[in-house]
Amino acid sequence: MMKAKAKLLMGAVLIAVPAELWAQQAADAPETTRMTLDRMVISAGAEKVAIDTPQAVSTLDQEDIDQAQAMTIGDLLEDMPGVNVQGGVGQLGQGFNIRGMGTAVGDSDNRILLNVDGVTKFYEQYRMGALFTEPELYKRVEVLRGPASSTLYGAGALAGVVNFTTKDASDFLTGGDPLAVRLKAATDTNAQAHTLSGIVAAQPVEGVELLGSNNYRRSDDYRSGNGGIVAASATLSDSWLAKGRVSIGGNRNHAIWASYQDWISDAPQVYDQVSAATGNSLMRRRVHDKTAVVGYVNDFDGSKIFNVEAQIAYSLSKVHQTETAFLGTLAYSDFSYESWQAKLQNSSRFDMGGDWTAFLIAGGQWSIQERRNPRVAMNGTVTPGAGTHPEGDMSRYGLFGQLEIVWSDKLTIMPGVRIDWTDLKPGDTVVGGTTLTRRVKDSGVSPKLAALYNVTPWFGLFGSAARTVRMPNVDEVFTRSATRPDNPNLRPEKSDNYEVGFTLSFDDALGRGDRFRAKTTLFQNDVKDLIVNVAGPAGTPYFQNINRSRFKGLEIEAEYGVGGFFARANASLIDGKDRLTDNYLNTIPANDYRLTLGYADSATGLSGGWTGEFAERQDKVTTGIFSSAGSGLPTPGYSVHNLFFAFKPRSGAAKGFEFRVAVDNLFDKQYRRHLSALAAEGQSFKFSVANTF
Repeated sequence: MMKAKAKLLMGAVLIAVPAELWAQQAADAPETTRMTLDRMVISAGAEKVAIDTPQAVSTLDQEDIDQAQAMTIGDLLEDMPGVNVQGGVGQLGQGFNIRGMGTAVGDSDNRILLNVDGVTKFYEQYRMGALFTEPELYKRVEVLRGPASSTLYGAGALAGVVNFTTKDASDFLTGGDPLAVRLKAATDTNAQAHTLSGIVAAQPVEGVELLGSNNYRRSDDYRSGNGGIVAASATLSDSWLAKGRVSIGGNRNHAIWASYQDWISDAPQVYDQVSAATGNSLMRRRVHDKTAVVGYVNDFDGSKIFNVEAQIAYSLSKVHQTETAFLGTLAYSDFSYESWQAKLQNSSRFDMGGDWTAFLIAGGQWSIQERRNPRVAMNGTVTPGAGTHPEGDMSRYGLFGQLEIVWSDKLTIMPGVRIDWTDLKPGDTVVGGTTLTRRVKDSGVSPKLAALYNVTPWFGLFGSAARTVRMPNVDEVFTRSATRPDNPNLRPEKSDNYEVGFTLSFDDALGRGDRFRAKTTLFQNDVKDLIVNVAGPAGTPYFQNINRSRFKGLEIEAEYGVGGFFARANASLIDGKDRLTDNYLNTIPANDYRLTLGYADSATGLSGGWTGEFAERQDKVTTGIFSSAGSGLPTPGYSVHNLFFAFKPRSGAAKGFEFRVAVDNLFDKQYRRHLSALAAEGQSFKFSVANTF
């Protein structure tokens, strides 16, 4: 029933507004429709629009981010096909899932690479989330789904890559202005939330750009659709960003740039942010996340051979945990991931004659990450971590190359390869009177081949094959107890991923000025030696290899626009099994569908619309010792309706202001997304106002 209803609603992309009316509007109205599949993609190789990329890519720009009025990063990502939030719903409890791969309770989260201005972020404390940051810091988010994205970004992106780009001073400086200030305030009625944001952008001299941003966010625990208070959903955070760029010789493409962002949250929390398994046990967590990067770019005055990008970065994600009497006689515990990273790459263009062009991206990456967990007792004794949360270091090195061969606007062929090495060093954690000394080294080669062929100007076919290798991490290799050993013999995960799909692109199909875009992707990801946390008897390691598992699914994106009218839809259907036992994998989201209908009037600055989210029942689960809400328990289907409106006056005293109103969960539906441990937010009215002057 739910599936049939959702498919009918998806069909409304083309029939919700009569074609005659849309064609009539197109005859006179200016083009205002924003087509997401026509947006430039900057993180998949040579720049190209999304519909011409031979892999699945979704992008959010500044308008999308502002329209979402997101409280958390998960709020930004949840509308993308194949992308889900897993675990908690608050800022401290969210993990991420792409195409069914993500964090189950006690499993690793590094099958998804999360990059902030090119800096890889990774955090792994049980009962916590994976990324601590503020949505207001960003102007662009790109999600590359599938393991083919490993080539440029790092070993082990079996599920995909999420790239966040922070705001720049040039985003606010217009017409040669030396100074711009942007102020924003927002509120959410359900959680009594309020957000204040301020940005100062300056260009003191030609070629020097500076930006400073500060964000203040507070909310109470929200209420679900039945009126119940959802514990562990409150938000308390402060963040700031400093960013600068100095162009050399007046060439913006020859520059040194640097950014530093800081995010802090300090408040009482429910101990288990991910599954609330310990009920109402409260403690205090001070979370401090830092990201610093210095970069250099040089296009050598438009050289086709040399276009260099280099950066060195520092990242620290740290949790200071206190008031944990229910865990024993501890004064406090610190959990931290600290890393230094460097990357160097060069892009070249080769004109091969006729309509043939080739682009080559080649480079290398290096990082060293230290995982620490000092636990301080009331008497001052320091214990370096626990057996089930061991300390240790991971060094990583990688070399990569990706070639794109383009023939006219008809054919793109994209081969690539990556070679990675890891070196794991155990820390000082003592279990049963012993400290580990054996280092574990692994390596892996990850090749791929992707292609897109435009059979006609309106119909294209694409496909890819990629093998990706993910080496085990510190947690997986060194976790142990007095009765269960560590597992230095863990084998790397190996993913063989295949994708095929087609694109449709029509202009002036039903009337002058209308556009239709669609992209459909069918994928199958066979993972050998998948690493999972296994409930086993004494003498068996916690983390073990499951010999074979399979993830497969279908993703559909479609949109239509004419004049100011727009309609967008996407669907994601995913399945996953352990092929040896035929058991379902508990990281698979429910099949879901989304449809948006709206209108934007460029003359008045008014826009608005409706979004529907529809999910099927998900009962393909395997109940076990780790089963809990969000992992291993079924969920019913649901439908949720949201409204959004915006007003950007074009003239008068209010010119330059942005007013936004949204109603989420219009009918106050009680529901829980399948991979979430907690019920979703009930009816909520959101308001924001911003001005740049």
